[in-house]
Amino acid sequence: MGGEQMTTAQPGEKEMFGRYKKTVEQAIARVPVKNGVVDIDSIWIEASIPFDLLRKILARGDLELPGNVERINTISRARMGERSGNRRQKKRRRRHKVRH
Repeated sequence: MGGEQMTTAQPGEKEMFGRYKKTVEQAIARVPVKNGVVDIDSIWIEASIPFDLLRKILARGDLELPGNVERINTISRARMGERSGNRRQKKRRRRHKVRH
């Protein structure tokens, strides 16, 4: 009796996961949509939940998406440290050869 291990999830864990799922669905309704696509970074910022948990929720595929959302882009730019496309990159100046 004392040596048995619990192999099932805790009763409160399933309820908590349901709450996070509901939070993500509400966040998706509030984030900007571009051509039917929502970025995971936007959802992450809006929902304010851990990124790994957000990925797990999105991976399940049982979210109710609004009508204007066709898919969710799960590649994160913020986590990879990429710069946004708005910034201009510095141009390298060419060194001119000096002629004598």
